[in-house]
Amino acid sequence: MHEIAKKLSAHFLEKNVIQGWASIKDTIEQGYNSPYIYDFLFRDAMYHIGELWEKNEITVADEHLATGVSDLLLSKYHLEKKEMTLSGTEPVFQTPSNKAMFFCVEGEEHYLGLKMASSLFEEFGWDVYDLGSNLPLDYAEHSLKKWQPEIICISITIRHLLPKLKDTIERLTAIHPQATIIVGSRLHQEAAFLSCCTEKTIIAKDAAFLYEWLNNHKSEASFVQKGVLL
Repeated sequence: MHEIAKKLSAHFLEKNVIQGWASIKDTIEQGYNSPYIYDFLFRDAMYHIGELWEKNEITVADEHLATGVSDLLLSKYHLEKKEMTLSGTEPVFQTPSNKAMFFCVEGEEHYLGLKMASSLFEEFGWDVYDLGSNLPLDYAEHSLKKWQPEIICISITIRHLLPKLKDTIERLTAIHPQATIIVGSRLHQEAAFLSCCTEKTIIAKDAAFLYEWLNNHKSEASFVQKGVLL
């Protein structure tokens, strides 16, 4: 774990928004991109906080407070990226894709990973529908029928919710078999998790993977567009 992630976790726990943002901004100014900031700052800082909770070195209230500060700074970072794009200091990614829908399986309250993923898609120009944490499957089905997204992104971190993941993938695939389903989870290497996914399910182990996937998708879409124009 990078030392800056440990310092950031301390800022989260101390509710020190100013110093937390200073650490993130310093990393931005060094030229690091979004997947680096998401994986090695936000994710690792929150993983460290989770480890502290497991060791009873902090309380669940401390963890919730840190999550709130992390959420705030994630929103700040996302707005900064939007402002840089509007000002012309960041490249504008364009994609012919329509919509991407994001949610955590029913019962899953950990949403920060989902928020990072949806922000990354938005950075690439996607029309994002972030439905947040703990979404009942019936509402996921309703939203899928309503918006017909090309991509469905699902997040899960709790092992006992894996049967929910399996049911969710099966039911949404039955409604919209053409949609690509991407699942993000810290459980991505576990057999129980893998057994819930289909052969077509894309498993996103981190933001760096998603960034590469989005870049590849953008390149393929550009190639198809040029072929159509020719």
